[in-house]
Amino acid sequence: MEILDQSGNPELRKADPGNRIVAYLIDVIMIGVMSFVPVAGWIAGLAYALTRDSLPFLDGQSVGKKAMGIRAVTEDGQPLTNNWGPGIIRNIVLWIPLFPLVELIVLLTNQQGLRLGDQWAKTKVISVK
Repeated sequence: MEILDQSGNPELRKADPGNRIVAYLIDVIMIGVMSFVPVAGWIAGLAYALTRDSLPFLDGQSVGKKAMGIRAVTEDGQPLTNNWGPGIIRNIVLWIPLFPLVELIVLLTNQQGLRLGDQWAKTKVISVK
């Protein structure tokens, strides 16, 4: 059953921070496994790390997000499928040394559940379950 807002549009429910953290960890493990394959694995891992929320064959969800039933979307609720700019902006900050810790603190303390990557890319993560 779909929940509708006051305008009759599907309600976008903010993803639980715990689901976001687990999804990130799943993606990091996947990238780590890819890195065991010299050169090609490194390139594939880096490409996945930067574009995972925009990949068309994953319907705009990373593998971790798909497993956790969440999706990164634009501010107006559109999936990031093939929307490379925001997808890369929101993910590139996670590869700056120590920045994942900053992002975790921001995610857990921001009332809207937005980390800095979300704010800069003008995205949010919603529950799709």
